[in-house]
Amino acid sequence: MRPFRRLCVLFSALGLGIVCTPAAGAEKLLLAENGRTEYRIVVPENASPSIRYAAEELQTFLSQMTGAKLPIVSDREPPVEQEILLGDNAHSRQAGLSSDFSSLGAEGYHLKTAGPRLAIAGSPQRGVLYGVYGLLEDHLGCRWFTPDVSRIPKCSRLEIPPLDDRRIPVLEYREPFLFDCFDGDWCARNRMNSHAARLEAKHGGKMAIVSLAHTFNALVPPEKYFNAHPEYFSLVNGKRLKDYSQLCCTNEEVIRLCTEGTLAAMKALPEGRVFSVSQNDCFNYCQCENCQKLAREEESQMAPVLALVNRVAEAVEREFPNNTVETLAYQWTRKPPKTIRPRKNVVVQLCSIECCFSHPLETCNGPENRRFREDLAAWSQTGGRLWVWDYTTDFANYLLPFPNHRVLRENIRFYVARGVTGIFEEDSYETPHSELAALDGYLMAKFLWNPDYDEARATDEFLTAYYGPAAESIRQYLNLLHDRVQKENIHVHVYDPPSKPHLADDLLLTANALWQEAEHKASGNPAVLKRVQISRLSVDYAIVERARLEIAGKLPLNEGLKTLALQRYDPYLKVLEQSGVTRLREWVPLDLGRYRKELAAGLGIAGAK
Repeated sequence: MRPFRRLCVLFSALGLGIVCTPAAGAEKLLLAENGRTEYRIVVPENASPSIRYAAEELQTFLSQMTGAKLPIVSDREPPVEQEILLGDNAHSRQAGLSSDFSSLGAEGYHLKTAGPRLAIAGSPQRGVLYGVYGLLEDHLGCRWFTPDVSRIPKCSRLEIPPLDDRRIPVLEYREPFLFDCFDGDWCARNRMNSHAARLEAKHGGKMAIVSLAHTFNALVPPEKYFNAHPEYFSLVNGKRLKDYSQLCCTNEEVIRLCTEGTLAAMKALPEGRVFSVSQNDCFNYCQCENCQKLAREEESQMAPVLALVNRVAEAVEREFPNNTVETLAYQWTRKPPKTIRPRKNVVVQLCSIECCFSHPLETCNGPENRRFREDLAAWSQTGGRLWVWDYTTDFANYLLPFPNHRVLRENIRFYVARGVTGIFEEDSYETPHSELAALDGYLMAKFLWNPDYDEARATDEFLTAYYGPAAESIRQYLNLLHDRVQKENIHVHVYDPPSKPHLADDLLLTANALWQEAEHKASGNPAVLKRVQISRLSVDYAIVERARLEIAGKLPLNEGLKTLALQRYDPYLKVLEQSGVTRLREWVPLDLGRYRKELAAGLGIAGAK
């Protein structure tokens, strides 16, 4: 961070009037001073919705920073000297500020100054919009931590230095799949193109994935075909399966149905660009002679699946040359075939579900991570487009402390270094306010856009903005949790119970004290206090659920933890009821009344309602 930006951020945090200026002696553009501006924002006459929205966003945030509202005009207006020029703009061309738009792609941008003018070049899809956010974030210190919490520095005098900043995202697909991250404005401002987010035309759209995964049943529905054609489905131990089955991928009729179904979906949804042809979410791959002959030859159960996918993709290429067929390398298909390669219009999405996520994938000594590294290395040698389906929560216990914050960036960097071009980070997508969800979402967004963004800086800036005076206590809690798994080499997975050793009794007792301290520090600010209390649900959940196991004799009883669980029972359930949390585990809606009774019984609380 440049010195002037550090001062800007510091004084803004203190609520002081400031002057945002670059280093002395630099040729500067004075955008605003004392609430006044000579600048205007110029958009192309035929500007796309996202360019018009980019102009409005730039106008809004510069006004919030300086009190000056820059007018927005068309490039049909005669040019003046002091202009911010958006997109493929007649004024940019006249000023010699044109860029090579084709090299920027759909999302790259170029910030360039010449004299008193600033050009923000990029595609009319998302490039210009991302360029505006790049200017505001990377050069002017703005941050959007959550849809409701941001940092917009206040400046009495706003100047920017000469710029020649060209950015193209290293990842074509960036998705923090987290309930708290589905807000369209938040996603766009953090330069995420998530398929599941509420991104609209004004945001430049999104990664247009129509069917994300596990589509075999949709393409060849067993309720429609099984009775007449059981041979379409998996042969397992000598029997064709209707339920929890896969397809017989070498069956020509199955290939035809998958092809016709995919082409029909593309015709019905012309806005879509990525369509999945992928295995169901179970095992039971086909053991018929043809499927297994190909699997043996290719030394992988992925071989029959990828052969089918390639056949579908070949037909798609003829009719929809701009579309992509996606498939999974998941569980029994994770190892790539020996010789079969994905076609150029196929994306293989490699899934890391078995891995430990408390240590970096690249260096973790757990056997699951070693095997995953081998498969990733093999897929990276196939020459095809490779995405990753990654995991960032405990699906069996959405509130359980999950010490993965220190590895998020390192894992993304690991993937990128091995040729991965898209990352789907699956988190608690069904409910708000899972374990430190807001922090998770911000960190994922930061690193998916820029894998080199400093982890400590990202964490600290979020904690300061979101938790205010309680930030240091929560930072100590994060250090406590992460230091434990590192020092004791504890492997944490996505279906772990509260009995896991990283949640030992002594750690939870210390963690509770830190969150109690955080609540005390935040007591003077109701909004911050509410955030602290909701975030504390994670440790409260671990305390009461671990104590329940101890009382049931499934873990050694710790009287201190039992006493604490009884103390936290009422405040925990009160905040849980008010929080809006709808699930404690994947797929299971929270019945709060039933949960309250079960928890009271488990803790030995008589007469609880």
